[in-house]
Amino acid sequence: SLTLYRNLLRSAQRFSNYNFREYAFRLTRDDFRSSQQATGADAERAYQRGTEQLESLKRMVVVSEMYPQGKHAMD
Repeated sequence: SLTLYRNLLRSAQRFSNYNFREYAFRLTRDDFRSSQQATGADAERAYQRGTEQLESLKRMVVVSEMYPQGKHAMD
């Protein structure tokens, strides 16, 4: 579970756009905090959802790298 969390954060870090990057960080942190106390079948579903989000996040990063945007004021 901790490995999945780290992989999600690493993938989010690859976004060059500040808004996308911060949204991915916030979504990852919120999802892991909400499922932290899950056990049994709920924990399995949370892990499955996390792996699906990781694959989706990787695809989004690839697309965002194909179409780079200018620097954000927060960068």
